[in-house]
Amino acid sequence: MSKVTTDEKKIDELLNRGVENVYPDKESLKKLLLSGKKIKLYCGYDPNSPTLHIGHGITIRKLAKFLELGHEVIFLFGDFTGQIGDPDKLSVREEITHEQVLENLKGWKKQIKNIIDIDKVVFKFNSQWLSQLTFKDLIEAARHFTGQQMMDRDMFKERIKEGRPIYLHEFFYPLMQAYDSVAMDVDLEIGGNDQMFNMLAGRTLMKAMKNKEKLVLTTKLLADPTGKKMGKSEGNMITLMDTPEDMYGKVMSWPDEMILPAFEILTDVPEDMLSEAEKKLREGVNPRDYKMQLAFEVVNIYLGTAAAEAAQENFKRVFQDKQKPLEIKEVRIKDKDGKLGVLDLFVSSGLAKSNSEVRRLISEKAIRINDELVTDENIILDLPVDGLLLQRGKKLFARIFKS
Repeated sequence: MSKVTTDEKKIDELLNRGVENVYPDKESLKKLLLSGKKIKLYCGYDPNSPTLHIGHGITIRKLAKFLELGHEVIFLFGDFTGQIGDPDKLSVREEITHEQVLENLKGWKKQIKNIIDIDKVVFKFNSQWLSQLTFKDLIEAARHFTGQQMMDRDMFKERIKEGRPIYLHEFFYPLMQAYDSVAMDVDLEIGGNDQMFNMLAGRTLMKAMKNKEKLVLTTKLLADPTGKKMGKSEGNMITLMDTPEDMYGKVMSWPDEMILPAFEILTDVPEDMLSEAEKKLREGVNPRDYKMQLAFEVVNIYLGTAAAEAAQENFKRVFQDKQKPLEIKEVRIKDKDGKLGVLDLFVSSGLAKSNSEVRRLISEKAIRINDELVTDENIILDLPVDGLLLQRGKKLFARIFKS
């Protein structure tokens, strides 16, 4: 049995770094952690995709910190809730089958093994209890909530404003998530700040059904300067299955305003380093070096030091030294008597979606073949045995060979 650590410095960092709110208050949770009691806590994840993303990584890493202090950590697979989906502000979620859900989570443990000790985490499935609830059980649990509470959710307000439908089953999602806390009899739930409503529903149900105070910790969300969160639904996520080069490159593409928040939320760099970076950026230092450090830290955390070093070296080759990447996509196509036009080449390679896009790229002086700028859409090229190197912009390459 692991011993619980009550190091106040570690607890303070745990409760402040990347944390948005603690309910009922931070002092209550700190007092509980300092008491030496081993608490039971969890975070739930709906397997609606085969890939976890960096937003999931924020809460998983927070779970890992509690695990390091000696507490009982549950990683909950929402195999029942995942079939329904947490309500969205735009429309009802598409239902998926239980078989799809189970297929999606097959690779999850492999994706998180670098950020949390999967041998010490307790993995559970919420279908174990939610699928056993009777209609009477559901009615009894629903008695503790009002229709006004459910309608007060921002996402539902937005849909009403736009005249979009809200389906009755969508009101059950927070109720089901609330019941997870009751079924597992937890002391604490962790989740992103966008899950606050559902997690507070769990506080309500725990108090009503078990007369127990369940605490809630919400983490900050990684968002761009407009407030749009980085995630699957927004189409700008970093997945935990991305290659090191893609992960590194995506971080480098973030706006400069995201550097400091991302350091706080995504990494473990010391607070004094963050203060120094904030000071230097405010004084007008070039943010590139800090962003490169951030990209390195992110890849290092999820994929390891060797991967981070390789990704950084590749980035320097392509962007700073203006060299080609170490690995270039190879495409084999059928030629027409050994000759192909520029339009065919770039569309077949996947570097452009259509002939009109290739024409636009030519007008923008944005494509090259074997390092030569393409200025004429009508040129016809031989396809040699050793292939042709196509380039779009500064970082997109493909080598074309005969099939």
